[in-house]
Amino acid sequence: MNSIPCGACFHAVAFVLATLYVSPCVAEEAAASASSAESQVKGLIDSGRYQAAFQAMEKEKAFDSTGLPPRLLRAQALLGIGKYKDVSSVLTENDGPQALGLLAQSAEAEGELDRALQLMTRAVDEKRKSLTSTETVEGASALAESLTTLGEIALRAGQLDLAKTQFQQAVSLVNRAHAKLHELGIPHDEADPRMFATGATAGLARIFTAKGENPRAERTWRGVAGRSDDPVALVGLASHVLARNDAKTAKRHLDRALRLTEGKPNHRRTRALILADRGDTAEALSLAQAAFADGPNLYASDTLAWVLHKQGKHDEARQYINQALASGTRDPLILCHAGLIAHAQGEKALAKDRLTQVLQNNPAFDPLFALEARRVLDQLR
Repeated sequence: MNSIPCGACFHAVAFVLATLYVSPCVAEEAAASASSAESQVKGLIDSGRYQAAFQAMEKEKAFDSTGLPPRLLRAQALLGIGKYKDVSSVLTENDGPQALGLLAQSAEAEGELDRALQLMTRAVDEKRKSLTSTETVEGASALAESLTTLGEIALRAGQLDLAKTQFQQAVSLVNRAHAKLHELGIPHDEADPRMFATGATAGLARIFTAKGENPRAERTWRGVAGRSDDPVALVGLASHVLARNDAKTAKRHLDRALRLTEGKPNHRRTRALILADRGDTAEALSLAQAAFADGPNLYASDTLAWVLHKQGKHDEARQYINQALASGTRDPLILCHAGLIAHAQGEKALAKDRLTQVLQNNPAFDPLFALEARRVLDQLR
């Protein structure tokens, strides 16, 4: 409620009417304050500081609003701190494509893969309807991002054909928009990330690898290596070549990924896992602990568990991997980590159960870890 100007004297009715009006000056100040608060929170989320973002929203009145932008930010923060069930109390399925995407993330984290795929399919459809054109770089890039997310969920769920379709559509959209710039003679920056569908192309490479189509996988991965600075894609490429015993090439790609992730809080998980597998567990542990403190979600829990496991601290690792599993996740890499940690503890039955589950649901989820899971299962038989 707005304060009454000093010295003014109103009857009851006049007072009520006055409170319904906000002067343009006050409205502009309130809007500017809300915009500033949202920008601050968005910056925290983008840097992986989810706890700080959530705490800032709890203190800031601008986030008491029922408007969509504050609720989207709150949902992102909730995902970041691992409060997956609370996301549906903040967003509804009628809040648009971004909300549907966040709800899909929440459903996947809780192991509801069919629902996650359903929600993300709707997000793609609504994103397509919301765009004026998908022939522009902006429109193609926006829709390709949603298609890629759907493809990644399908890939983790072991639905390779569905994932392949989404990735192909994303690549086609981006390539057509890029080609149109050349046709029309429009100047553009070839290094612009929107000129190449990195995530979708890497997704196709993973699928070709999973299907045993090695020549296609090699060609596709070479395209990723030549055009992308995405460290996650580079790790995928390194895993592909390492599974084929090319340690020298794998090291080159991982070295590049480490250079790209240095000092980047939003890439702490990727960097920590690379370092842990290389034996540099001191820095890996520092990164994993910082990421967990900033956002104790299932991925941060898994990362910390894996680093502790690589340090030989299997009991501590078990505590954190159990936190990751508590959400109900069926993420194949996390389940594989859980199985390998159980094996290191001598929990043979548990290790066998978890590794068998992973390979039954998604036999080619990762070129390296799928091999390791099979190797351990062979030992346990």
